[in-house]
Amino acid sequence: MNKDEKKALVGFLSIYTLSAFILMSIIAILYYNKGITSIEDQCSIEMNNASLVAEQELMKAQMNNKRYIFNPPKNSMRLGLFNTKRKEIFSNLKDADVLFSQKAYKNNKHEYHIKKLDNPILGVAYIVVENDGNKQQKIKLIAIIISTIVASILFVLLIGYLLSKILLKPIRERIEKLNRFIRDSSHEINTPVSALMMSTSSIKNLKELNPRVLNHISVSAKLISQIYNTLSFVAFNEIDEIYDEKFDLKELVEQSVRFFDEIAKSKGNSIKCSLQNTPVFLDKTRMSKVINNLLSNALKYSYPRTTVDIILKDYTLCIINEGEGINEEDQKSIFKRFERRSKSEGGFGIGLDIVQSVCNEYNIQIKVESTINEKTTFFLTFPKPR
Repeated sequence: MNKDEKKALVGFLSIYTLSAFILMSIIAILYYNKGITSIEDQCSIEMNNASLVAEQELMKAQMNNKRYIFNPPKNSMRLGLFNTKRKEIFSNLKDADVLFSQKAYKNNKHEYHIKKLDNPILGVAYIVVENDGNKQQKIKLIAIIISTIVASILFVLLIGYLLSKILLKPIRERIEKLNRFIRDSSHEINTPVSALMMSTSSIKNLKELNPRVLNHISVSAKLISQIYNTLSFVAFNEIDEIYDEKFDLKELVEQSVRFFDEIAKSKGNSIKCSLQNTPVFLDKTRMSKVINNLLSNALKYSYPRTTVDIILKDYTLCIINEGEGINEEDQKSIFKRFERRSKSEGGFGIGLDIVQSVCNEYNIQIKVESTINEKTTFFLTFPKPR
């Protein structure tokens, strides 16, 4: 992972985790408030029940004419029994300063529930229940919330990391393809440029022009022209004007054959044509790029000293070459941009992408048939003009 990818990953995880933390914090606050309310309601019910139990025990002792035995609750609550003058009779309260004017209240340390009896029982007029405020339950609630948030953040970080890896994968692959495209572009341009420089250097030392040198210059110039046409189409296709016109496809194919004839001969190959007159209504420049790219590929992937056959008949153009062929799996991806079926040959991996984009634009059906180590045929079926 390079520096930019790490920076993007950290940025994504930071925003993703921060937004998740804010959302979880809001949920935690709402849950905490609801939990505290529930704890306080439960505490109030328990304190009220404790006072009722104490009142029932007082009534039972009075009815049975027995001595009352003070029995405070065994949980965190404490009990205090007071007479009408608010003097302590029985008590295990931690704080004896009780506000008898209140039915329920709490201070910094404790909560209180005060029950005033309508008729004193065995001298008891007030039953006071003291509680520590359920601090343990509140601490437990806070601990649960914090541990849940921490676990959730760790889970979110893990999911965010996996998501970022998934999201960065196609970008990384795209960048790798672009880097390879740049390397291949440099290599493709360097070859004819080097040939041109060598040829021009040799011309300076010659009194007469050597036909072989002139041929090298011509081939190199045509290769550079083909590279330029391919790159310019990718760069300016969306802004270039489309000018559809009626023309004979046969003439356009013959023009491409004349252009590539010297390039074919430099590899020891030849081009054989069988063409019928085929009037079409298309953009001539775009159609020329389609034929040039198919013919360039056919020559590039042909075995040396073989023939490339071009057949134009019944609105179907076939370009056939003898070479290593294309397996079925590669046939599904060769039309994708930056995809190359062979790493041993040069190229940008954009020629067939151009072919497919133009064919899709004009409803031209394109098909590939290939036999490994024998031959490959590209079929273009054109719609007949109305």
